[in-house]
Amino acid sequence: MSAREFWFALASVDGIGPMRIRRLINRFGTIEAVFSADLSEIARVPLFNPLLAARILKARIRVAEFRRHIKWFKDRGIDILCLEDQNYPEQLKKIPDAPAILCKKGRLPQANQQSVAIVGTTNPTELGILATLELSTLLVQAGFTIVSGLAKGIDTFAHFGAVSANGTTIGVLGCDLFSIYPDENRELADQICQGGALFSEHPFTTQPTSANLILRNRIISGLSIATVVVESGENGGAIRTATFALEQDRLVFACDWQQQRPLSEGPRYLIEQGAYPVSPDRLADVVDVLLKPDSLKELQSTHLTGEQMQLF
Repeated sequence: MSAREFWFALASVDGIGPMRIRRLINRFGTIEAVFSADLSEIARVPLFNPLLAARILKARIRVAEFRRHIKWFKDRGIDILCLEDQNYPEQLKKIPDAPAILCKKGRLPQANQQSVAIVGTTNPTELGILATLELSTLLVQAGFTIVSGLAKGIDTFAHFGAVSANGTTIGVLGCDLFSIYPDENRELADQICQGGALFSEHPFTTQPTSANLILRNRIISGLSIATVVVESGENGGAIRTATFALEQDRLVFACDWQQQRPLSEGPRYLIEQGAYPVSPDRLADVVDVLLKPDSLKELQSTHLTGEQMQLF
C-alpha cells in the first residue's frame, strides 16, 4: 500500500483533523505505523479515545477502497496529494494545521513558486476592483503566483487579473472540486486550471458552509509568503485570512485608503494591528519589497516583533 492511500484513509476518519493527525505521526513516526498500532495504543495518544481509535482501525481495512477512490479522481483530472508527496506545496506544509490531503486540479506541476494572496470583500467598490487588477498584474509580471478563494468580488478580480496577464493563479475552495462555488465562476475556474490550479482539502461532496469557507482561508494564507487585503469590512472573511497569515508568521499588507470610505474599515483595522499599509497609488511598492531580500528580511524581522513599519 502506498503512503498516499494510508493518508487518504486517515483523513477520511470522522473527527480526526490535521492537528490530531500530527499527534499520531509524532507518536508513531510514520503513517504506516499508525495503521499497525493497536486500539489501546492509539486511544492513549492525547486528544484521542477508544471511539476514535476504533474508527482508525475500521479505516485500515478499507485502504483498498481508498486506492480505488484515488484512481477515480485521477481519471477525472484530480490529483490527491498527501503531506509526504513531493508535489505537496512546501509553503503550506509549514503551517501546523496543513491539510493531511490536498485535492488538486489543473496544470500547475508544483505550487512551490513564491505566491501572494490577494483577498477582500465580495462587494468591492470600483476603486477596489481597479487596485486589485493592478496589483495582481504587477505581481504576475514580477513572477509571483496569485492565490485567492474564487469568491465573488476581490477574489474574482485577483484571479482574473492574473489570467489576463498570462500569469499563474491558484484558487482555494471551501467545498469539493466538483462543486464550484459560486456557480457563476465555473468558467473562471476552468481558465485558472489552464495554467494554474484549484485546491481543496475536501475529497468528497462538501458544501461551502461558513465554517468550511473560514477554514479554507488558512490554506490561502498558508500557500502564500504574504497576504494583501484590498477592501473589507471589519468582520469580513478577508480579515480572517489576514489573521491566519499573522498566526502563520506570514506578512500582511493592507490598502491604506486614507480617507473615510466604504470598505476601508477592515484594512484600517489590520494596519492598527500591525499590518503594513500600502497606498493604492503605489502598489508597485509591494512588489519592490517582496523582490528585495534585504528589505524583505528586515520587514519579516520587524513583523515578528509585533512592531509596525511605515514603509509606504
